[in-house]
Order: sequence, then C-alpha cells, then structure tokens
Amino acid sequence: MAILVINRGAEWTQELYQTVFDRTLPDPAKPPAGLIAHFAAPGEAGGWQVIDVWESEDALRYFMEETVLPAAQEFGAPPFDSKVVELYNSLIP
Repeated sequence: MAILVINRGAEWTQELYQTVFDRTLPDPAKPPAGLIAHFAAPGEAGGWQVIDVWESEDALRYFMEETVLPAAQEFGAPPFDSKVVELYNSLIP
C-alpha cells in the first residue's frame, strides 16, 4: 500500500533543502524506485517541509538510509521529524 510521508525540519532552509536534493537526485527525470510524488515548501512555523508519496515503506526506508541521510550528514544538516501514514486516496491528474 502507498504511504504519505511528511518530513519537517525546524532548522532547515530552502538552500539546505536544495543542496541535499541536488546531491540525492542529480537527475529529477530519474526518480528513485518507488517514489510517486515529491513536494517541498516552507514550514508553517518556519523551517522547511517535504511531503512525499511512496509505493511502500520499504522503498522509502531504502532511499532514506542509503541516500538522503548520508547526504544530510555530509552537509551537517540538522535533524528532521518524519511522519509516515498509509495513504487512503490520491488524485494525480
């Protein structure tokens, strides 16, 4: 079942997000296996948030552990909070 992932980083900025994004997805035309949709925007209370839809939690975990977390650590990025829920419905026209 597909999942919705909400990542929030209170100390993240657009610039830091973009740096990590560019390292983890050098060619956005070739997204990681299992990624359905990706959105990024400023957080409501500051910081930065990323919302993804993935085919499975396994696909998310693999990409996070093998790609995102090492890149974030490389750039000294502060931690972020993640919430994962099963997706009930989606509409992507």
